[in-house]
Amino acid sequence: MFLSVYQGQKFSYSYEVETGNYMLFSNDYKSHIYLQGDDARIFREEIERIDNLPPPQSNDGKLTEDAISVYL
Repeated sequence: MFLSVYQGQKFSYSYEVETGNYMLFSNDYKSHIYLQGDDARIFREEIERIDNLPPPQSNDGKLTEDAISVYL
């Protein structure tokens, strides 16, 4: 079961609790990708790095959107 974690202006992602995998997708549902293994680990590390940035860098969602767009 996927849990919605982030919903931005252009992109969103969900987390699959049982496996630790991610589903990244565009909000217009024209593109999506399922991340597992090393890809999921790298994505999680990048999101954690973004979440730990001091304000205002971490608050606007731009960096999260950019990280998702790299995969899509």
